[in-house]
Amino acid sequence: MEIQNIEWKKPLIFSLVFLSIVFSLKIFIFTLTPFFLALLVSIIIDKPVCVLSKKIPRNLAVLIMILLVITIMILLSFLLITNTVYELIYLSRYLPEYRDIISEFIDDALVRQQELFDRMPDAVTNILTRILDNIYQRGESLVSSMIDWTLNITFYIPGYIVILLFTIITTFFISKDKDIILKYLRTKQKVADILDSNMIQDIFSYLKVQLLIITNTTVLTGITFSILNYPYIILIAIISGILDLIPVIGPGIILWPLIIYNIAMNNIQKAVILFVLYVILIGARYFFESKVLGKNIGVHPILLLLGIYVGLITMGLQGIILAPLSIIFFKAFWRTGLLSKE
Repeated sequence: MEIQNIEWKKPLIFSLVFLSIVFSLKIFIFTLTPFFLALLVSIIIDKPVCVLSKKIPRNLAVLIMILLVITIMILLSFLLITNTVYELIYLSRYLPEYRDIISEFIDDALVRQQELFDRMPDAVTNILTRILDNIYQRGESLVSSMIDWTLNITFYIPGYIVILLFTIITTFFISKDKDIILKYLRTKQKVADILDSNMIQDIFSYLKVQLLIITNTTVLTGITFSILNYPYIILIAIISGILDLIPVIGPGIILWPLIIYNIAMNNIQKAVILFVLYVILIGARYFFESKVLGKNIGVHPILLLLGIYVGLITMGLQGIILAPLSIIFFKAFWRTGLLSKE
């Protein structure tokens, strides 16, 4: 009986600890968002603040760095949002025209394949037709939802301002009293063990790699689409970068339909360029995750990919953020030996 108890006890404890980490992070990141952002910003500005505080009071150094970071973020957000809104408004105006073009393309494709369809049973033909209609309807619904969400973003501005104010105030106090906070935390043995486990470095290594991947995808997609004279360059580039966070889907959900369309329209050169772009993006992700991520934080990319996929399936987009961070936290608990203690 004792052996059986040991067999199920540890996996159960590990599972409960991991689920506790997931839900704790969910509350901290998505409910206490200003405090999470404040912690993130305070860690980012820590080194510049330490340098400045040698010449000026730390309070003033913290305030200067916060204002600098917030100003840069607001300017970048303004530029991205205004360009994205412009492109979405432009897209909404021409959406009916694009719908007609897509419908004509589908009709032409059906006509070209009519002989093939005629040889198929009616049930198969009906299924293929329904699939094509489904793809179009979902695509149109997605574009309409994006337009509505982006155009209505002004309704969320008061909430964003409140989050920004809380973030600024909390960042100031965290960064100003960093030494006092760390000194207090190190008096708690378990917390000190976790802090000494390089968990913070692991988290930032992960965030840095993901930021590199998103930036690489966004920039390369934008440059390629600009060379090919496609419209909505900024919008498509941003969406491609965000999609690159999602396993299995990735930017391929945008590139492959365009590749197939260009092949069907005999634009072989464009199809080849888009295919090369897709291969480069996949290769870059593999390089960053396997060479940089696996080496820096000691977690195999397959484990992180599995975690992100399970997180996406179970918790949606929140799971994409929570899963890898939870794995890193769990590894910190494991490394410190806290999970092996009875």
